[in-house]
Amino acid sequence: MGWEYRELKPLPEKHVMVIGIPDVGLVGPIATSFLVKNLKLELAGYLDSETLPPLMLFHDSKPLMPLRIYSDSKTLSVFYSEIALPPSEMHSFSDYLMKLVTESGVERIIMLGGIAVPNRMSIEKPKVYVAAVREEDRKFFSEKNFLLLKEGFVSGAYATILKQCYKRGFSGIALLAESHLNYPDPGAAASVLNSLSSILNVKIDVKPLLEQEEEIRVKLRELMRRTMESMRTSGKEYEFTVPAMYA
Repeated sequence: MGWEYRELKPLPEKHVMVIGIPDVGLVGPIATSFLVKNLKLELAGYLDSETLPPLMLFHDSKPLMPLRIYSDSKTLSVFYSEIALPPSEMHSFSDYLMKLVTESGVERIIMLGGIAVPNRMSIEKPKVYVAAVREEDRKFFSEKNFLLLKEGFVSGAYATILKQCYKRGFSGIALLAESHLNYPDPGAAASVLNSLSSILNVKIDVKPLLEQEEEIRVKLRELMRRTMESMRTSGKEYEFTVPAMYA
């Protein structure tokens, strides 16, 4: 038992990996799915494990595995998950992913996600916060006038990946947009994509994403429900807590 990666095409020798995993507001999957389509990325491989739910997807009559990696063959790869990761598998997943990353020419990981705020309905353009584990990354983003996550917790799958990056001294960054907690939030996904666009210096037109907000919310209701079930046992309650040493 364990994780395995099946390569369908080689990943770039040196590149950035963008990660989208179901979490708060489904910001990650919405953003990475749009990114794959917008940049016309090609399927490069998939991850699988016997511990995942027994699922097989079909799109345009073609079979797809739920956890996939896409690539532009030059400077970018995108890890995209269409299922909520079981909390019991998050540690083994992040450990395997980091091994894959270090063996596949990845120089930086950028995770796209949300940070739940109670007044999201009144926010027109969600702010994006940067959580970075390396001092040089924090300095870089501060100098570029990005908002750093100064106090608080990151939990769930992204926390386990950030932990692995921290232990290895690897460049791990999370872009977290103000988001609804339990509703799919395309507006928050658009905000993280705008931030990602400036980091990668790649043009990403988010207008089509914003025009499909209602359609996306309806299509992703079931994934949001299952993600909420996963989040209840993955430490999400800590994200609403001020760390004790700073209280």
